[in-house]
Amino acid sequence: MRSAIVAIILSFFTLTSYGQETGCLQTLTLANEEFSAGRFFGIPSLLKECLENGFTTEQRVQAYYLLAQAYLILDDPIAAEDSYLKLLKADPEFVATPENDPIDLVYLSKKFTATPIFTPHFRVGGNVSMVRTIHEINTEPYPVERKNKLRPGFQFGGAIEWNISDNLSVGGGLMYAFKSFKIEKSGISLDDRQEITERQNWFDVPLYVKYRDNLGKIRPYGYAGISLSALVGSSVELRLENVSSQGSQVPTEGPNERIGYKRIFLNRSLLFGGGIYYKMGRNFIFADLRYMAGLNNLVNVEENYQDEGGAFSQNTARYRWVGDYYRLDNVSLSIGFVKPLYNPRKIKRVNTKKVMRDISREDNN
Repeated sequence: MRSAIVAIILSFFTLTSYGQETGCLQTLTLANEEFSAGRFFGIPSLLKECLENGFTTEQRVQAYYLLAQAYLILDDPIAAEDSYLKLLKADPEFVATPENDPIDLVYLSKKFTATPIFTPHFRVGGNVSMVRTIHEINTEPYPVERKNKLRPGFQFGGAIEWNISDNLSVGGGLMYAFKSFKIEKSGISLDDRQEITERQNWFDVPLYVKYRDNLGKIRPYGYAGISLSALVGSSVELRLENVSSQGSQVPTEGPNERIGYKRIFLNRSLLFGGGIYYKMGRNFIFADLRYMAGLNNLVNVEENYQDEGGAFSQNTARYRWVGDYYRLDNVSLSIGFVKPLYNPRKIKRVNTKKVMRDISREDNN
């Protein structure tokens, strides 16, 4: 019995909601017919009840679109502006164009913007790092063969952008990045081989200027700037393989050693990147490719030959290793999420000459 009562109540509310939606759809259809017939004065009162409670978001957009046009024809600019602002609040991505909309509405639209003032970004992905040797330090009295090997790393973090216009923004962020690389040397003591694997923990603060497309479902972008980075931890894994003239191999290896004291804490990089936004509702997902070119030597020259206690490093004799002076480049690929903080508003100052030029340009296109 109780379940039957609940079912009846739910059915009542469902039918009521359906009837209300159907009634408001008919109201919107009637308002469009009134507009087409040139009877503009009754449209606001006709739409009022459903605008207050009844229209779906899409229907609200259509209703305010109709009201803005009606008020323009009735020579009520204040009400037209209010209707257009409410249209943007219902659909911040709406853009009036001469191809699809009345020219007076296009002119009105130039007085408003829904561009977010700030846009947060969140990302995660992988990276590889490339060593650019400034000066090679060799424990042998002759050159040895050297190979740089790529190793995978990862990063995650976020950024926030201040939008100067629909296309141009400046941004800054904070990223944690794990970076790693490997160096292999051969020909040490004629036949020995050496492996150096370094692992680093970074906090990167990218600062950049971005240009992006603001229309369509797929929107490319590009940016450039600098990154200020803190190298908060570094460790090295060393391995020396002693190869005798008879071909026998005896490895010398040990646990990872912390060498953060041998590295420069604050570093700088040039920053270049680009990618694609993909629109999903009012939000975006994106794929981003970024290149960071290191600008300074990462090695603390004063500590390079020493251990953490200040004594001469035993790794020079045990592994035949002293760190080279180097810069570090990094290439990263990330995917992320963008949630624009839309802010529909009237522009304080409108350059009417520019507005007319923009409309004329759109007409010609």
